[in-house]
Amino acid sequence: MNKSVQAQALYLANLLALPGLSFLLLAFLYYKLVWQGEQQIIRDALDLNLDDCKDLKQQRGIESSISQQELDQSHARAAIWLSVIGGSLVLGGCSSIYLGIEHSTHAWPMIILYFTIMHTSFVMWGMINLARATSSRLPYFKIL
Repeated sequence: MNKSVQAQALYLANLLALPGLSFLLLAFLYYKLVWQGEQQIIRDALDLNLDDCKDLKQQRGIESSISQQELDQSHARAAIWLSVIGGSLVLGGCSSIYLGIEHSTHAWPMIILYFTIMHTSFVMWGMINLARATSSRLPYFKIL
């Protein structure tokens, strides 16, 4: 199993099975791949502009020119940042709903609905990125 599949699998395990332990393992994998890697300069594969491609064949040709190390780093980076952003959005949103309308009878149903929608959308994003990692393609994440 290559490192990009491991990173996306740990991301999904962080959301579904073992939240704390999986995040620590994902952070360790990110540290090993991105921060402690060889001191050579590696281009950031997430900065490739694949939106200008005319067809899927041209896009796949560009993606096949990416080395496995660049692909692993891109997936690890996407997984760790999606975990951080997802955790912040879920916990921050739920706590702000609770603090905003604490004494309302609709507070807990709104919190449960918000949590379910956000959590499910991040799980689906992780499943798409896991499928892309198994087929050696770049993840869908171009924010950071």
